[in-house]
Amino acid sequence: MERVEIDIEDTSSLRLKFPPAPRSGPLHLDIDNLTKKYGDKIVLDNIGMVINRGEKVAFVGKNGEGKSTLAKCILQEIEYSGKLELGYNVKIGYFAQNQPSLLDESLSVFQTVDNVAVGDIRTRLREILGSFMFGGEAIEKKVKVLSGGERSRLAMVRLLLEPANLLILDEPTNHLDIPSKEVLKEAIKAFDGTAIIVSHDREFLDGLVDKVFEFGNKKVREHIGGIYDFLQKKKIENLNELGV
Repeated sequence: MERVEIDIEDTSSLRLKFPPAPRSGPLHLDIDNLTKKYGDKIVLDNIGMVINRGEKVAFVGKNGEGKSTLAKCILQEIEYSGKLELGYNVKIGYFAQNQPSLLDESLSVFQTVDNVAVGDIRTRLREILGSFMFGGEAIEKKVKVLSGGERSRLAMVRLLLEPANLLILDEPTNHLDIPSKEVLKEAIKAFDGTAIIVSHDREFLDGLVDKVFEFGNKKVREHIGGIYDFLQKKKIENLNELGV
């Protein structure tokens, strides 16, 4: 196969598109009176929310307030009490904070994404990897020699190639540089499915979400509007000030 050189310094012309979201019903997530405890400690207390197809929403709040916990409840990874229902034919794509550590270290960068890619997008794998800073010979590196940031970028590319109509992204920008963040942000904006983004990154969330769920004191409060509408309402400048 001919090697294609990618200019990793200029990603302005590169765009990443999700595969079309599988068809689903209009309601993607319905939660009511959900409670989650760890022993005697209550993390979430009788919370509720509704997320419809196509919505892009943010989960915000201090660490330890239940954002990642609720994500795991949605994935049915942990037990809870109350109602949590996914809509018809909802297929979840999940990026966990520890996702990079779950990659197969024996595979190369290219093999990692080639194993999950389907359809016409397989012809664009080198371009897509280039947009996430894997240009030239970098695609031949083994996962075991990648840095933490490189693994994070690779795990994100792998997720974006898997068909889903509900994305749950837990702190997806932690190890991404600015160009990679922009590629990911534009891909999510163009995605025709639903996205839940757990993040403290206000710049990444700006223009991306139109609803914010605030986690705090074991409750979840819904705020309609973008992330800067939320910050203005709370009279704070960034998400790290929540609960201070």
